[in-house]
Amino acid sequence: MSPMPRYRSWQLAAMEKNLLNIEHIVTTISDPTVFDKRDGGDGWTISEVLGHLADTDSYFLARAQALAEGGELPQGSGKSVDERVKEAGYAEQEALELLQRWLKASAAYHEYLSSLPDDEDLWERPGRDADGGGFTLNDQLVLSAYHDLDHLHQIVKIIRA
Repeated sequence: MSPMPRYRSWQLAAMEKNLLNIEHIVTTISDPTVFDKRDGGDGWTISEVLGHLADTDSYFLARAQALAEGGELPQGSGKSVDERVKEAGYAEQEALELLQRWLKASAAYHEYLSSLPDDEDLWERPGRDADGGGFTLNDQLVLSAYHDLDHLHQIVKIIRA
């Protein structure tokens, strides 16, 4: 019996823990000036991080659906992540509103992943990522948990700045 279903459950649990930690940290910030801080130089604000997380989970949901259903993977904009975040104007938006947007996008993404069967052929079906390399649902699940953890660290770094 493959250990992969157990590993996937751990990744989904890690994603949920990251979400709860980020939600707790952001909602308990008592100093409003923290929301103006950046993670160094031209780095991001907490609002920019949250907007990016919402965008990413929406994209990841579309990509997961395409991978699972054998459809075309969604194409990126061709712009860098920094360009997309700046163009969206997240720095000028309320962090708590962006947090709610991310929680909603994340819930839909987690619900979809959790609904998929433990079929190794499904989870290992090859797709192509933006760089043209092979990419599977298992790959995306690992990436998702790491991605959220990376931005959790970024938020902590901003608060400590």
